[in-house]
Amino acid sequence: MSFDFNSVPDRRNTGSYKWICTENGGEFEGAFPFSTADMEWGTAPAIRKACSDFAMNGFYCYTVADEHYRKVVGDFMARRHNWNIQPEWIITTYGIVSAIHTCVKAFTKEGEGVIIQSPVYGHFEAAVRLNNRKVVNNALVIKDGKYEINFEELEKMCADNNNKLLILCSPHNPVGRVWDRAELEKLAEIAIKHDITIVSDEIHFDITSKRHTVLASISPEIASRVVTCTAPSKTFNIAGLGTSNIIISDDKLREIFAGVIKKDGYECINAFGYPAIMAAYTECDEWLDEMNARIAENYKVFREFVKNELPEIRQFELEGTYLVWLDVSCLGIPDDKIAEFFAKEAGIVVNSGGWFGDEGLGFIRLNIAGPKEALEIAMNGLRKIFKK
Repeated sequence: MSFDFNSVPDRRNTGSYKWICTENGGEFEGAFPFSTADMEWGTAPAIRKACSDFAMNGFYCYTVADEHYRKVVGDFMARRHNWNIQPEWIITTYGIVSAIHTCVKAFTKEGEGVIIQSPVYGHFEAAVRLNNRKVVNNALVIKDGKYEINFEELEKMCADNNNKLLILCSPHNPVGRVWDRAELEKLAEIAIKHDITIVSDEIHFDITSKRHTVLASISPEIASRVVTCTAPSKTFNIAGLGTSNIIISDDKLREIFAGVIKKDGYECINAFGYPAIMAAYTECDEWLDEMNARIAENYKVFREFVKNELPEIRQFELEGTYLVWLDVSCLGIPDDKIAEFFAKEAGIVVNSGGWFGDEGLGFIRLNIAGPKEALEIAMNGLRKIFKK
């Protein structure tokens, strides 16, 4: 079956987070957004139908994960990731960002250290700082044009008794790495040795060009100290439905996490998230495979474009996610001016690298999950800048 990955939707005036800044006098009015990580094509037809049928049913009530929901999630994890989980391991949340805040509060005390690996998704650092914990940055290093974990530094940080938690991004946003099993095994060894709890944000684990290994699937020893954050949101472009599955095999960790959720006063999920995830995880494997193929095609075109036409830009191999990470420091634009510069001069909205930490200064993140026509807008905008 062939799905529609070619139409360019009109998403203006729909409340879309990334489009609002481009419309009706917005900060980047008239530009095309390649920033926030959602896709510029619609979700799978089966999900649309499930939500439409649910809407017509007319009951939008308090909704929780029941036995059927848990089985569907477990079957998907086994089928797509070779990861066998138990139904009771699943705790639902409104999203992974809120779950990370919950983890910081659940597994650390104020003033204690939380390790992140910059450049990384900016909400990680925010979750640490806003909850009065200490940011401990195990910055990634670039070797032979590829980002790697600085394991020597990581071990020293984990050996510090004040550091209790590591937030891992796997696959890594924004640098696009899919960590090899050997890398994850080394990380697991360090965490076990120094009694570190790991929050593993694996939201992009369905969108990869190479084999993704779920950290918690490596061994029972590491699984007992890992909180795995998953969601259908990036995979099926349904972030607005606010439904995530946090998977914790260890009874004690799960009890602590659930306790903080109870204190924060939320236990239900978005009512439309229920039918959406039922359809996504039972009827949409074919759509997912084609979507991944389209992202791979887009990336091949974009990578060759940068290589052949914009050699001044340093690019990094995209192994996972649909977000390309580009070093544009050759332009000499201050980070706080990069977004404005690209919107004004190229007609495109990008994420400035500084939001991902100081290691991202001089970089941009650009979303390539969209029709070829949208990709051409991005490439033409970059051409325009570099012709000048």
